[in-house]
Amino acid sequence: MDIDAIKGISLVDFLHHLGCEPTGRDSKGLWYRAPYRNERRPSFHVRPGRGVWFDFGTGAGGDIFTLAGELSGKTDFIGQARYIAETMRMPVAKPYKPVPFNEEPTFENVSVSRLESPSLLRYLAERGIPSDIAARYCVQVDYRLHGKDYYAVGFGNNAHGYELRNRFWKGAFPPKNITCIRRGNPRCNVFEGFIDFLSAERLGLNDGTDTVVLNSVANLAKAKPFLNGYDRILCYLDNDVAGRSALASLRREYAEKVIDKSAMYPEHKDLNNYLVASCRKVTIKHRL
Repeated sequence: MDIDAIKGISLVDFLHHLGCEPTGRDSKGLWYRAPYRNERRPSFHVRPGRGVWFDFGTGAGGDIFTLAGELSGKTDFIGQARYIAETMRMPVAKPYKPVPFNEEPTFENVSVSRLESPSLLRYLAERGIPSDIAARYCVQVDYRLHGKDYYAVGFGNNAHGYELRNRFWKGAFPPKNITCIRRGNPRCNVFEGFIDFLSAERLGLNDGTDTVVLNSVANLAKAKPFLNGYDRILCYLDNDVAGRSALASLRREYAEKVIDKSAMYPEHKDLNNYLVASCRKVTIKHRL
């Protein structure tokens, strides 16, 4: 077993031998369905140029050896290497040559300024977020992407990256991370995204509490050290599989300290959808 040769195997070639083919691509890499679990929507991302992968559904990631560990259950390096070697000896229907993947440039000419764009403020207003709350926590991020100029609402995270939103696009300017707001309160609110956090501000649910915005349930592990020490952890998570899974993970960690606040919006996907529906009811009532 030639370890150096195994290290030179591309993730794309390895996945091909496992019977996995890309379902799509973006500027940084290729999307797959995770090879070690069932999923309908591809959330397994590979960056061929760097030889790394990340599962946005579970938060796991690494190189070809960690992937072999996920697939085989082997935790030792030699066991993982042996699994890779055995997999690569599997017969393939026809010779396979991975197409070289050249990483495309992403964000260029990025500038951050006060949130003043009328179209961005209108977009937030349609989501039930007034301009004073938006301006308190958000900025405007202008950037160039694939040769075109764009702008979006930006929400900063702990690693000095930004979550980005506009009417047509949802993304992030790296690095991706959680956002923590400390106010010295023994209670902490937890939100999946910043639009839900802003919705809570509009609804008066934050009320001086500390806050963690995950900016993706994949960041849950990063939030746990911050949550240590709180008397109450109030979770305003989405009413979907990912949100319930995150809630269950927090309950395993913090038991009775975790309070599920999604009960206040049982018929809505998330807190913002609840806010938008509430605003519509008020508008209709005033018209009547």
